[in-house]
Amino acid sequence: MKEKLPRYKYINLDSGWNREVDEHGRWLFRPELFPNGLAELSRKMAKNGHKLGLYLLPGIPQAAVVGNRKIKGRDVYLSDYCRERKQGNAFPGTTYMPERHDADLQHYFDSVAELLSRWGVHYVKLDGCGPGSGDEIVPNQAPDCRATLTMMARAFRQYNIWVELSWYLDHRYADEWSSIANGARIYTDIESYSPQTMTTTARVLDRWRHARHWAGLSAVGRDRGFYVDLDAVIVGMTPPEENRCIDGLANDHIRRSYITFWALTSSVFCLGSDPRCIPNKYLDMLNHPTVLDIQQTGVMANLLPYYTDYWSYDQVWWKPFKTNTVVVGLFNVSHPPGKRLRVGFRFRDVLNAENAFIEDVWKREILGVFKHQYSVNLEAGECCLLLISLASANL
Repeated sequence: MKEKLPRYKYINLDSGWNREVDEHGRWLFRPELFPNGLAELSRKMAKNGHKLGLYLLPGIPQAAVVGNRKIKGRDVYLSDYCRERKQGNAFPGTTYMPERHDADLQHYFDSVAELLSRWGVHYVKLDGCGPGSGDEIVPNQAPDCRATLTMMARAFRQYNIWVELSWYLDHRYADEWSSIANGARIYTDIESYSPQTMTTTARVLDRWRHARHWAGLSAVGRDRGFYVDLDAVIVGMTPPEENRCIDGLANDHIRRSYITFWALTSSVFCLGSDPRCIPNKYLDMLNHPTVLDIQQTGVMANLLPYYTDYWSYDQVWWKPFKTNTVVVGLFNVSHPPGKRLRVGFRFRDVLNAENAFIEDVWKREILGVFKHQYSVNLEAGECCLLLISLASANL
């Protein structure tokens, strides 16, 4: 993986890595999947410069409650916290919600974090969090588990473990989410759960609409260390047994817009594909150095408020990049085979200047100096990613 994706750091295990709990009610890895243990796995990963991440659920595992497990180092049983057997997250039958949050419960979560640290875990995704989780038809499928999340995150932070919350978190709680975690999924799963393809063009383009709610919030960005999560980047997914791309995206315009928007919003950038099987042309997209630099600024782009298209399909997002330079993304977010749109912006709205020097990031071309504004024709799903700097600095 290091050879294919040299700037990607984490390898995260999704649900299914665990099943049972230990004598203290903490999740255990499945020995049939990891016969040498997770600590050995993380050591091998570290030799390649990678860090291990795991998927967990908020609450106390039901097996720990039913099995009457005792908190490590305390004469306290986890079943004492869950007498009413309240659902702990959006997935029934997995965890229970603690009915009180005290020092002994914090000690339990501390012991969970300590175990993960011994395994070499550096990233935890907590799924099914609330208020949130669900979809636009049935929102808020998760109970309010903020008190439990606060305790879990406090424990993980002691060991410098990145905390990611999921899924479809309510932006109205952004300040609170930023005090708990490093990132939050802002919409439903990008996977289509189809037997033929991993996602769809519609699921990708829907992210623009939901990202608007988070743009401009003071809770988001490097100052707070909290970032939006638009979900996995599945560009170029190719199973080894099929030798054909099954990402489900209509064309390369969509794929490039997908990567561009994740970079502009500084979304958590997790790939959902085996890098050994991704075609080289898509690896080139995922490894584009300037695009990754844009993502790594940790700044979420803002949306310019003017449109020329009735449905707001023409969108311009921008953010600061380097001294006297901003990065601008122009998008036609209509679904193919939609109509071509002319998308543009005024320099004074992003750089406080009338003239600007422009570079096209994806084409790796210097376009030159332009006066007052810039616009381009874009096909449905197409984007244009530009570096805009003061013209006087490049003359």
